[in-house]
Amino acid sequence: MTVDERTIEKTIDFTVPVERLWKAITEADELAQWFGHEVRFEPVVGYEGVMIWQEHGSFALRVEVVEPPTRLVWSWVHEDGVPFADAVATTIEWTLSALEDGGSRLFLRESGFRSDVHHRENTAGWNEELGELVTYLS
Repeated sequence: MTVDERTIEKTIDFTVPVERLWKAITEADELAQWFGHEVRFEPVVGYEGVMIWQEHGSFALRVEVVEPPTRLVWSWVHEDGVPFADAVATTIEWTLSALEDGGSRLFLRESGFRSDVHHRENTAGWNEELGELVTYLS
């Protein structure tokens, strides 16, 4: 599998408006309800934060793009406890759009994988985490 083939793309529709979905993916206290157990995150370009899972570890991230309430991009590392500057990272793009019925659509794309192992692990991880987001916003 080439780097270009190692991309994860997910599309999910929600019954909540875009602004509510934006809040769920950009506010640390909300992220900690469905994505990780502890979150240090601010939707500010250049902010370096961390996502922490009790069973997986601590993963550094850096916010790259913030365009409220429709686009968020961050890069994050794949190795537990490694500082952002010292690690290989992938890029996660969150794109939100309004639906005619008042709901919203999330398109998520993670790219830049350099190994099949990390691609497989994150594919399974996104299935789980985005399932938790659906439950959280239901």
